[in-house]
Amino acid sequence: MALQEIAHGVFVETEHLGSNNSIVSTREGLVLIDAPHRPTDAMRWRRTAAAMGDVAFLINTDHHIDHTMGNYFLPGTIVSHEITRDRLLNHAPSRQYVEDLVAVIDPEGAPLIRDYQVRVPTVTFVDRMALDVGGLTFELTHRPGHTPNSVYIELKQLGIVFSGDLFCELSLPAFVEAHVFAWVEAARFFETIDAEWIVPGHGAVSKPADVTPFRQKMEELIGEVARGIEKGDPREVLCQRIGFEDRIHISTGGSPAYPDHLIELFRRKSIEAIHDQILERNAAA
Repeated sequence: MALQEIAHGVFVETEHLGSNNSIVSTREGLVLIDAPHRPTDAMRWRRTAAAMGDVAFLINTDHHIDHTMGNYFLPGTIVSHEITRDRLLNHAPSRQYVEDLVAVIDPEGAPLIRDYQVRVPTVTFVDRMALDVGGLTFELTHRPGHTPNSVYIELKQLGIVFSGDLFCELSLPAFVEAHVFAWVEAARFFETIDAEWIVPGHGAVSKPADVTPFRQKMEELIGEVARGIEKGDPREVLCQRIGFEDRIHISTGGSPAYPDHLIELFRRKSIEAIHDQILERNAAA
């Protein structure tokens, strides 16, 4: 673990395979931001939180398994965007997918998912929500980008923003479910946000200025696909030729990496999504 306290009572873990995970301590209990991916990490995280107090709330910034699988192992009322609840209720990864993935990324955790069930949020919102806990206000805002239901969280009293995967210091995450051009605009927003710290979905705790290289990487990838379209290259050719470095699903903090076939699937579907949304935008212009 690489737990760091970035402000009084605000702790961030950046070396879990999967999303960054945070604990905010208030006088009325703990608020957790996203849940560990690997079952063994989730159980350790539960013990870490228990040593600090009782968990009041757990906020999911999107529905992806690396943000939500650990819900099952953690206490607290789960809060999310309403689409996140719908995705987890009706479109969660299959039991076989979960078992196969855990067998690769967390073999020791396999016994922990014997009775695993998806634990869904019970408090949801649409556009904005203020969650007042123990003297702190967590301002939740829906901002489509990495997913249709991406959420960021502001703790304005402490100058901290939790961006979820709308910003990842580590690398570009997958575009499989992205609103591509809205995501670029979200990154521009984070570049100018009034905050001391941005806790990204993956990677090191950052400053607003650190978002610029991330946004530029997105624009470079989108531009490469756009230039291929302009030259008349078929979608299949672009999907074969264009890629980007995946540092999200590789070994993190000593844990195993995702299987190669999944990393390749994410890359290919990302290029497909970017391609299709460029064509949609061009047709609407």
